[in-house]
Amino acid sequence: MNNKFRNFAGILLVLTLILTFDSCKKKPQESKFTAFEQSLTNQDSVEVTNLVNTFFSYAEHGQYAEAAAMLVRNKVDSVYDQPEPLTNKDMEDVKGLLSSLPIKSHHIDYLKFNENCENEVKCSALIAEAHDNVPEIKTVYYFKPVKYLGKWKLCLMDSHHGDHPVLEGEQRDSMKSEYAKEMNLKKRQSKQ
Repeated sequence: MNNKFRNFAGILLVLTLILTFDSCKKKPQESKFTAFEQSLTNQDSVEVTNLVNTFFSYAEHGQYAEAAAMLVRNKVDSVYDQPEPLTNKDMEDVKGLLSSLPIKSHHIDYLKFNENCENEVKCSALIAEAHDNVPEIKTVYYFKPVKYLGKWKLCLMDSHHGDHPVLEGEQRDSMKSEYAKEMNLKKRQSKQ
């Protein structure tokens, strides 16, 4: 009986060690969201959406100076510096861009939050509707909303000044699809 107990205890000890070792090897499940993303609320999405829609509302009504005045520039290499208004030259460049491609309508393809100064909003803007055998003409705008001292500011993404996308290639397509599903669900819920 004593040998059977020792054998049983030995087997039990080996199993316990194997299970303990195996559980130590497994990493705790990491969240797919950053701490910044987890701290956001629906109000943050609403504020960023309102900024983007206001920008396009100005642009769609030919108020290019007002649209450009909404934009700020942040320093890519410093997350703590206050976003700055665009220079006069930058304002003229934005107004020139907007007037050269007059926007008829727009829609937000997706919002992707990551960090207070590393976020992305992709928008499609309709320049000309389809007619005869000519397809519609669209362009894409990428915004980089930044949160500074609790307030959201709107930057255009500018790769010439060091900005880089939060999402790449396939990630953008899946985010666009996910965002569309979420917006459709919200529309259905609001109709109920």
